[in-house]
Amino acid sequence: MSMGISAFADDDPPAESGEGTQDAQTYSITVTNSDTAMSINGKTYTAYKLFDVTYSGNNYAYSISKTNPFYSNAEAKAILDQYFDFTEIASDANSMSVTVKTAKQDSTTKTLSASDVRALANALQPYATGTGAGSAEAANETATITLPTAGYYIVTGTVKPTDPANSDKEVVSAIILDNADPTAEVKPKASVPTLDKKITAVTDNGAVLDDKGKAAVAKVGSTVSYELDSKVPDLTGYTKYTFTFGDKITNGLDYVTGSFKLKIGNSAETTVTPTIATDGKSFTYSIDFATFTSYLATEGNKPGDAITLKYDCTVNSEALTTDYENNTADLTYSHSPYDDTTNKTPEKETYVIDLNLDVLKVDGSNAETKLDGAKFVLYREVTTTTPAGEEGGEATTSTAKQYYKWADNKVTWVTEQSSADVFETEGGNLKQQVRGLDAGTYYLLETEAPTGYNLLKDPVTVTITATPDSATGVTKVTYSATYGSENAAMTNGVVDLTSETQASKQPVATGTIENNSGAQLPSTGGIGTTIFYVVGSIMVVAAGVLLITKKRMSREG
Repeated sequence: MSMGISAFADDDPPAESGEGTQDAQTYSITVTNSDTAMSINGKTYTAYKLFDVTYSGNNYAYSISKTNPFYSNAEAKAILDQYFDFTEIASDANSMSVTVKTAKQDSTTKTLSASDVRALANALQPYATGTGAGSAEAANETATITLPTAGYYIVTGTVKPTDPANSDKEVVSAIILDNADPTAEVKPKASVPTLDKKITAVTDNGAVLDDKGKAAVAKVGSTVSYELDSKVPDLTGYTKYTFTFGDKITNGLDYVTGSFKLKIGNSAETTVTPTIATDGKSFTYSIDFATFTSYLATEGNKPGDAITLKYDCTVNSEALTTDYENNTADLTYSHSPYDDTTNKTPEKETYVIDLNLDVLKVDGSNAETKLDGAKFVLYREVTTTTPAGEEGGEATTSTAKQYYKWADNKVTWVTEQSSADVFETEGGNLKQQVRGLDAGTYYLLETEAPTGYNLLKDPVTVTITATPDSATGVTKVTYSATYGSENAAMTNGVVDLTSETQASKQPVATGTIENNSGAQLPSTGGIGTTIFYVVGSIMVVAAGVLLITKKRMSREG
């Protein structure tokens, strides 16, 4: 960025031949971009000559034509007068020799300091107009501007964000000052902050479905952890800079107060307080210009360092709807060092889905017969490990049952079956589905069979899985379930996370469970007592016949 203007002040610049002569017949400034967050392809870069220059080794002599717009325009000339002295050239009445004012000379280099060069560039920006001395359209992230003469040039241009790929936005590059002596290579002085949003964790057995953290399943009442990722902007040319995170959640999620944490580069993570809307469903958080300049003033810190903003949400009872819960974020950032306009990144979305369970209770010998009155509780098994003691011994594990209970508008788990919610069938299905679950393994325990049917001896194992269609860009999630060894019916088995037209998105697993009536045992009334009377009467008659027969036989004998 240093101008490299020599502090000497000759009345005449070096001659156009001999020592100090530029041997090159063509001159150029090449703009190259290596920042993947932005692209210069298709963008035009233009160079405007500020000073003529002759050079010899490391020495430069500068002059300016009196017809140069930066000199002939009174306002632009007033800016130049703050930094330079202008002296008549005896051999050229149309040009003025240019030297750095003594008060502006850096004590070491005897030229303008980097901060003065930046201030000069910013001040001259409004006067860099017209066709310029040369221009070039960038391709393959390179634009080479061919120039007719050596000189000290102002270079202007724009960049466009690469997210989205075909962005119609652009960001103004800060003015670049450099010598074509005979060539120079510069980078665009622009910054396009990126934004990513992801789910990093779900409490209480919930699961993040893909490695990019775009989708998760979570029961109502669990906590979902989010992270917004960006990077420190390049502040070249800026005296103020807008950098504002925006985030919006749907009704099934609640921000957790006090969970917001910010980390910039190598700085320590700190708790921050965003501005949350009155409805509690969106927030904004801005990092101010002073914070960035202070960070960048520390040795080793640089533009492009990582920024992370973390926070938590809880899944509330509003999630028990036909929609997934989506969470969108964007980033508002400055468009130009020279005005107050801003750009926004594309919205980044994440998705949270809860699951429901239902039952189809049927007669084991006739599946068309739907059974009422079956009662169930749902439980899960949780294994805990106790580490080995300090005096040796082995770690131990234990498994305990936890029973489903809906309390305080969320899913809870209790240790006593007597405290669990009981679900009863009516018309074969549960009167109230088991709501707000995440994926996992559960057990339906029948506590009361339909009238005339035997109680199930063993609980029914229910396993629900959720699989993203693509780990590189989740747009659909496929759900499946088994009840025992049988595949379960899955309502909304494929959820299109980006569809606004899918009428219902709530996955509901419904498993068929059979009950059988037992073999009929003898009753204690009706024909049961009659048969004893009949048999007894027959025995009495038989005894009488036998007695009469014996008497006749004894008389005849």
